[in-house]
Amino acid sequence: MRKKQPVFYGWWLVLGLSVIGALGSLGRYNLTAFLPFMISELGWSRATIGLAQSIAIWLYAFFVLVSGALVDRIGSRKTFLIGGAVTILGWGLFSTAQSPWQLNLYYGVLLALAVSMTHYVPIMATARKWFRKRAGLVTGIAGAAWAVGNAVFLPVMTALAASHGWRDTSLVLGICFGLTIILVAFLIVRDTPESVGLCPDGEESGPTNSDCPASVEVSWAVKRAMKTSPFILLFITYSIYNIGLSGFAAHVVAWGTDLGSPEATAGIFSTAFAAPWALGCIAGGWLGDRYGKTRVMPIGLMLCTAAMFYGWLGVHSQPGLMALAIGVGLGTGLQVSLYVPLLGDLFGRAHVGSLFGILTFGFGIIGGWGPFIWARLREASGHYNTAALVSAVCYAAGTVALLFVRPLRVEGGGQVHER
Repeated sequence: MRKKQPVFYGWWLVLGLSVIGALGSLGRYNLTAFLPFMISELGWSRATIGLAQSIAIWLYAFFVLVSGALVDRIGSRKTFLIGGAVTILGWGLFSTAQSPWQLNLYYGVLLALAVSMTHYVPIMATARKWFRKRAGLVTGIAGAAWAVGNAVFLPVMTALAASHGWRDTSLVLGICFGLTIILVAFLIVRDTPESVGLCPDGEESGPTNSDCPASVEVSWAVKRAMKTSPFILLFITYSIYNIGLSGFAAHVVAWGTDLGSPEATAGIFSTAFAAPWALGCIAGGWLGDRYGKTRVMPIGLMLCTAAMFYGWLGVHSQPGLMALAIGVGLGTGLQVSLYVPLLGDLFGRAHVGSLFGILTFGFGIIGGWGPFIWARLREASGHYNTAALVSAVCYAAGTVALLFVRPLRVEGGGQVHER
């Protein structure tokens, strides 16, 4: 028997993943921070910029199919290294955009590719490969990283854009973020515990990795898993609720300026959204491990539904928007980090990257309409409250689909049955 390590290397990996996740996601949300400044400088409509945000999410949906498969095939380390290089290129070109087509190309294509390789799918899939018993808690910690990054950096980005211009801010931060991702991936990230002679969760093994307790888990083929009702329902839930989520996340800073907040400090509304998200991820992960993932996840979506109804009826001031951001952030965090652990529980670790990439494809293709819908409704009505109602309906529909998810059991002969 091998001696158990004092500190399981997986925890160092979680630290590295958290750094990458905190920085990689900013390639999507930089436009949220810079939106008021770009409107002032370039004179573009919210719908023009909102379309670029939707294009980025749509293409991100295609790119994560690749990045999820890359994690399973060439490994997380190489995936992050490539993503770090694309991050530098994307941020640099984004800082030079002078026309809508350039915004669509640099932000909508390049940064969408960079985010797909450094954000949620590879981060969560890698964490799930290293942990089994504490998968919910670990993915909650790793999943909270992007929210921490947004909470810390978005106010900084808006302040820097106000004092030094959004273009210089984008160029300098993009180089710093990309180089950090590359260094962390090279020095810390390893693909699986088995690749370095360990077992998931740091459990003891026998003479070979095949003696790991997790080696007996059921491993589903991707095509077979996709045909099951739990996967289809998870796909529906993850796709629909992102219409409301992505729209709110893209426009929360602009909503704050509509309500009288100065541009330089409007990033605080993103912090009010992201900080509770981070807490919710960790709490939801722990609760999911302890009480069951399919019991905890609907609670988070119900909280988001209630918060968005409040956004429709009650948000007419900056304190109201702050309360809405906190409610949506906390509710989303409670459930969002549990999709990958649940996929691993249902279908095994081997193809969790590919399966989560497929879920995120729906998240982007369907949910990617959110920023554009929010922009159109804002221009048509003069306020964002109607868009909040649309988000409430999307969250409610996702909740209903999630309530029907049931575990599967495989009997002799490979027959699948619903529990």
